[in-house]
Amino acid sequence: MPPVGEISLNEKPSSWIGGLGFTADVLTALGQADGATGMVDPNFWYTGFYDFLDGVTVPDKESLTRVTTEDLGTNVETVYDLDPDLMAVDPNLFMSTYGLERNEAERIHENVAPWFGNESRRKRADGWTTWPAGESYPYISVEEYIRSYGNLFAEHRRKEMLLDIYESFMSDIRSRVPEKDDRQSFALINGRHNPSNEAGWFIYDPTSELDNAWGKKQYRDLKVVDAFEGAYGGNSGIFVDYEGLLEYDPDAIIFHFGITFQEFKGENLIQQQRELLNDDPIGSQLSAVQNDNLYVGGTPYQGPIINMFQTEMAAKQLYPEEFGSYPGFGEIPTGEQLFDRQRLSDIVTGDI
Repeated sequence: MPPVGEISLNEKPSSWIGGLGFTADVLTALGQADGATGMVDPNFWYTGFYDFLDGVTVPDKESLTRVTTEDLGTNVETVYDLDPDLMAVDPNLFMSTYGLERNEAERIHENVAPWFGNESRRKRADGWTTWPAGESYPYISVEEYIRSYGNLFAEHRRKEMLLDIYESFMSDIRSRVPEKDDRQSFALINGRHNPSNEAGWFIYDPTSELDNAWGKKQYRDLKVVDAFEGAYGGNSGIFVDYEGLLEYDPDAIIFHFGITFQEFKGENLIQQQRELLNDDPIGSQLSAVQNDNLYVGGTPYQGPIINMFQTEMAAKQLYPEEFGSYPGFGEIPTGEQLFDRQRLSDIVTGDI
């Protein structure tokens, strides 16, 4: 796996440090959740979807150690104290974002555990480091992650079964996306920022020039019609006021990070966003508001399990005539589900 390349171990890792939820979800899908010992920040690992899978359990996030500091540094001493068998994260994430020095990354690789991860959530920022080869390296897909981690953990049968259900589900979803003229437009809005606490509503570009990026993958697979297409000026998003929202007037609004911000520091920020839009004289004129098309969105830290749930969620939110109506956040009734929960549960738990 780039950037580190090939590694070999005498036995499969029994403990690992992960990132912000993506690798944790991949490893959960491969039956390795019990090995979690620390993460870049466990608070960003959304674990609610596992409640809908019989027998699938993951460590309580409170039991996982955060290995970064509040001021975006790396707690190297904590990494040594945890002494994992695998650093299941891209070392360049630590070096580019959390201030880890190259020599420290090398020492961890040699003295603690090998690095094995690839940060492909979104386009890497300018100045992104390229250790160890010193040259740019490719982005890799969810499927490639499953294959590489499945091989590393010697989960060959589970890997193939997981790929089968995941790829079959994605193929079915893509094949059923309505023709463009039948797709409603939408806006992907940050679930936390609004005119009460920021410079306005922050609108994300839901598309990506990177085919393998997984942060907003469900919207790429669903071939969404972005109400703000052409408005970003080459950036990943823009701030707009109420008038700006009304100018583009999306048919639906999805709050990005919505599943996280439904319960954030004791507050339901998504409900607050809904109320702001409904109570504002301009916001209340939006088609999405008048038609009650204001939806909880997913987390960008999505491996195969979370991505399947979030793709199903977005498909029902945006194309209810094809995929069935969205009943609101929570478990979807059995007859209306778009993938086999029990089969996925059996793969994850090893009951196969």
